[in-house]
Amino acid sequence: MTTAHPTDHVRGRIAALALGAVLCGAAALPAQTAQPFVDRVDVQVVEVDVVVTDRKGRPVKGLTREDFELYVDGRPVEIANFYESAISVEERTGRRDKGRAIVRSEARPGTDQDGPLTVVFYLDDANIYPAHRTRLLRRLEAAVEPWRPLEARFMLARFLNRLEVLVPPTRDLDAILAGAAAVPKGSPRATQNGDGARRFAIRGIIDSYEACAMSFSCRPCQDNWGEMLSLARQYADQQATNTAIAVDGLADLVTTLAGVPGKQAVVHVTDGLPQRPGISVLDYLGNELCRDLRPSASSETMSEMTQYDESRRFNRIAAHANANRVTFYGLDAAGVRSAGGDISLDNPAMGPSFQNVTLRSMNAQSGLHLLAQETGGKALINANDLAILLDDVSKQLAASYSLGFVAGELRLDRVRQIKVLLAPGAARGRRIEYRRTYRDKPLDERLAERLLSVAYLGSTENPLQAGIGFGATTPLEKKVHELTVGVSVPTESVLRLPGRAGASPNGSAKLRLWLVAVEDEKGARTTVRQKTIAVGGETGIQAVNGSYRVEVAMNLPEGDYQVAAGIRDETTGLTSLIRQSVSVPGVAQLPSR
Repeated sequence: MTTAHPTDHVRGRIAALALGAVLCGAAALPAQTAQPFVDRVDVQVVEVDVVVTDRKGRPVKGLTREDFELYVDGRPVEIANFYESAISVEERTGRRDKGRAIVRSEARPGTDQDGPLTVVFYLDDANIYPAHRTRLLRRLEAAVEPWRPLEARFMLARFLNRLEVLVPPTRDLDAILAGAAAVPKGSPRATQNGDGARRFAIRGIIDSYEACAMSFSCRPCQDNWGEMLSLARQYADQQATNTAIAVDGLADLVTTLAGVPGKQAVVHVTDGLPQRPGISVLDYLGNELCRDLRPSASSETMSEMTQYDESRRFNRIAAHANANRVTFYGLDAAGVRSAGGDISLDNPAMGPSFQNVTLRSMNAQSGLHLLAQETGGKALINANDLAILLDDVSKQLAASYSLGFVAGELRLDRVRQIKVLLAPGAARGRRIEYRRTYRDKPLDERLAERLLSVAYLGSTENPLQAGIGFGATTPLEKKVHELTVGVSVPTESVLRLPGRAGASPNGSAKLRLWLVAVEDEKGARTTVRQKTIAVGGETGIQAVNGSYRVEVAMNLPEGDYQVAAGIRDETTGLTSLIRQSVSVPGVAQLPSR
């Protein structure tokens, strides 16, 4: 999976959005193999979030490193970092105060210092009925009220053809509520993607069956089998496409959160995320409508069903989430689903059975269960009550521990399996939940994901004191312009090493540059590009006015953009991630730090 641009096919790409990574003087730079640069070992620490509760589901506090056993691919590994959650749930026990528990942050030694918790409210708008979404958002203020004392960041996002960050990470819950009140309307496509599409497919199959049955010489499940099976396949193909788009939206969200420090909890609201799209219609055709009229109907449709299994796709997104400390908490916005017959059919007696409707409901909820289980979260079904889910989230956060281990040798070709056990003395009467997998990521991928977080969320960090400036734009073709982006780094921020004996005393260094541009209105982006640049020494880029400056040409359509740059000193490993807004066409702007 290419995490730098996981949803290009649904983002609505910018036409001719080509990044011409033409770095000043880069083509003439010779290899620097003889320079004595210091080798750095990139040590990747993987954090495993574990939830420990007692028999009644209450958080278990006060455990130590020695109370846990951690295994990767079946082998025990040493727990290098150990933190206990700094979140507590304060139950209300007074007779006049029987409301929901208050969630607080605690300042205690030995708690997770990796960064604040980020809670993301994520609306899968392409797959939520407008009425379901409206009901949930109206209850959002009451649902989040117990979280006001919590020292966390909150974010509001939705997915409709592309990821939209409606409210970037903030500590102000009122900003989230205001954003929810102003959230754009949902998509009519949600109705088409849900029960409406299923009813349409079943009606088509029944119409085909009855049209054949009216003919004296036509046997519906024999002579008309191909047509009915084709209708079932069309529905399954449509649902598989919708599921792929929805999962890619989640992948895009995880990628955007990859550069945010600390743990992220995604409250995922949708009307369904089927693990095996379309199987209820195939089951209806083979196991109900034609079961007694075609002996091979059941086996034929079962063979079709196996082609619509999205388990691998879900496992990949779970591994992607686990690699970035993202936990999914799923909410089936449909609430209690009806299992009755479809009275809209001309002949309800020919409609799907109770078992078939139940299969459809279970399948719609299966993806939520899988993602929650694999990432150590929760899934709430048959309720449509955000407050219940957030209370479950609160209890998990209060009962969590972080176990960190050194990844060791990278194995980029596979997903690693994690197993966590409580030591014998701590295991009695307690349950644990945890992320089940993780995926090794090379440094380039990790930095590219962090850069995308900066581009979309503005979470900058700048230890190198780097800056971005822009030259004037030059027209290329209709509504497309060349923009010169200049990235500068003060010489005093870069560790330069002396050259070989007899070489120039002017020290040299290597910088690595990443660059991406994101359009403000549609969220479309360029591909993340990178380049290694030699600075100083005899052949590297020379400093001007106390800074090294690199220029990059970008061809961009007219619009407003966020240009994000990542600069890494390859000797020290220090990395700056910065962002600057620009309009195309526009006038020259001085570097901004």
